[in-house]
Amino acid sequence: MTKRIFSLALASVLSYGIAFGAENYTTEGKEKITRNGMNFYVESNSLLKERIQSGELDKALERMKKAYEANKNNEASKAAAPPVSEVYVIAVCSASMKEQTGYDCETISSDAQTETIINHGGNPFEVITGVVGYGGRSTDSATFAGNQVTMIECEGAVNNSNVVYGWLEVWDISKPSNSNGTFTYTVRSLNVGPTMSTSIYIK
Repeated sequence: MTKRIFSLALASVLSYGIAFGAENYTTEGKEKITRNGMNFYVESNSLLKERIQSGELDKALERMKKAYEANKNNEASKAAAPPVSEVYVIAVCSASMKEQTGYDCETISSDAQTETIINHGGNPFEVITGVVGYGGRSTDSATFAGNQVTMIECEGAVNNSNVVYGWLEVWDISKPSNSNGTFTYTVRSLNVGPTMSTSIYIK
């Protein structure tokens, strides 16, 4: 899969009407997907595309939408990259999940959930995370069972004013081979703002 490189930048509104918070992030050539009032621009070969369209991630993505709507400073995101305000583990997706249930992903729909219900493993073996605010590829990191993992996709979540207010990211946790352990996701704000993290134990 083509990996896109993101670097630090302020949000800007481009001529085709979409804001971006990281250099080289563009909607050009991407497909707009709308699901339950949330908009995403994805590549044609996106891992997220089918999962969003199927409704698999609805409950988990609703947390991102509510957090954004509750922020009274949303308009600031049109002028500058807003600080990170929320981070989430959206879903854990694996070959084992597919074998056991017929579905790709176990959605994590509550911050109170500290471990997965399903025993995961195999290949593919991925975690989908979400952030409200501006972290970005160059500032986000994740570990699984103590090992650094690789981000393989990063797509913007877009409001109805065509401003990117957050990101969905996909992490490959299949290497080195671990079937269980703690997944920890850490995001540092692009500009002045907090560093936030969240974790879940994957069985």
